Amino acid sequence: MNKTRLGLLATVLLLTINPLFSQVEKTVAAYARSLEKEKKSDYFGAIKCILDLNDSTIYENNLRLGWLYYKAGFEKRSLKYYQAAIQLKPNALEPRIGFGYPAYLLEDFSHLIEQDKKILEIDPNNKNTNSNLALIYYYNKEHAKALPYFQKVEQMYPFDYDNTLNLAWTCYNLSKKAEAEKYFNVVLLYSPTDASAKEGLDIMGKSSSGNQAQIDAFAKSYEFAAANNQKAAANVLKDNYDKSSYYMNLRLGWLTHLLGQENEAGAYYKIAAELKPQSIEAKLGCAIPAEVMGNKTELKSIYESILAIDPQNTVINYKLGNLYYEKKEYATALKHFEKVTTLYPFDYDGLLMCAWANYQVNNYNEARTLFYKVLCLSPGDRSATTGLTYKPVEEQRKLENKEIIRPK
Repeated sequence: MNKTRLGLLATVLLLTINPLFSQVEKTVAAYARSLEKEKKSDYFGAIKCILDLNDSTIYENNLRLGWLYYKAGFEKRSLKYYQAAIQLKPNALEPRIGFGYPAYLLEDFSHLIEQDKKILEIDPNNKNTNSNLALIYYYNKEHAKALPYFQKVEQMYPFDYDNTLNLAWTCYNLSKKAEAEKYFNVVLLYSPTDASAKEGLDIMGKSSSGNQAQIDAFAKSYEFAAANNQKAAANVLKDNYDKSSYYMNLRLGWLTHLLGQENEAGAYYKIAAELKPQSIEAKLGCAIPAEVMGNKTELKSIYESILAIDPQNTVINYKLGNLYYEKKEYATALKHFEKVTTLYPFDYDGLLMCAWANYQVNNYNEARTLFYKVLCLSPGDRSATTGLTYKPVEEQRKLENKEIIRPK
């Protein structure tokens, strides 16, 4: 190819690319103005900034307009934009979750239930959505429909106060008295003077709990903890220790962690996790001392055990992605970050790390696109701005004579 033709080709490429980058910069500037107006509660001004981009085919624009119209009090218009975002990215959770805000205010429960069920098709273990569906059915007195959703949450988070209390009353309303009694007693371990749980036991003629010794020990433990005496809070449970009690081991794991006794904390959390293998909260507990002690191998194993139960857990995918990124296993890290951005395509943390992981595996065009999206969420973001100035990896490493690690 001669120099004249090369020159013509370069000119054509510039004419093609420059308008694209001009549009990107225009979008970033529009989002910056929109965010500033939102901070001042000027929602219509914030909306206008996005509408002036005049592009309804962009997922992020529809998602943002859905949020802004909801904040402005225009619920029906908000729904319209959230629905458009859902159509553009049907496997994303964030627009379906967003849809729930205006739908709830409009009392459009049929469409809210529809979206919640679609969320659970994508992410069956989503705690908030399982809870939301359960509560919709519960308050509509459809207790049989509410039960499996409360049970799902209880399986993963057995010591969640609100869910356990609602599960207890659901069982009571379904004449499952033994289950109701069990869960009311769990509530009393969490909140020893809880009026609702005591009322439930009284109604069933169980005013004297069969679990009173443990409840009393937990009550004393909370009193000591409130007085900032964590050692006494732990000792009162140790004096009444029951190795078969999931709740006691979970509580002792937390208290010994607060005392800086990380090996002991890990042991208690491990027992809790063994007692209830499907419990995510116990595994999250195991991760606390492992992280404090800097045991990355153990931490990785714990995160993987959580994903074996809850593969769509974006918090854990993000944390595991960071572990692989630190080990410079960028391709593996990218898979976990992409899981986050698939479910939450306009999430700051997921986008930023996905951008850097793409950069590290030489996906420069994808990295640039993601860095610009980060700037839409966080105008002037230092890390994203740095990423946009970086040269290809090998060239940048020669300049710096070191490995590239995501800037703080």
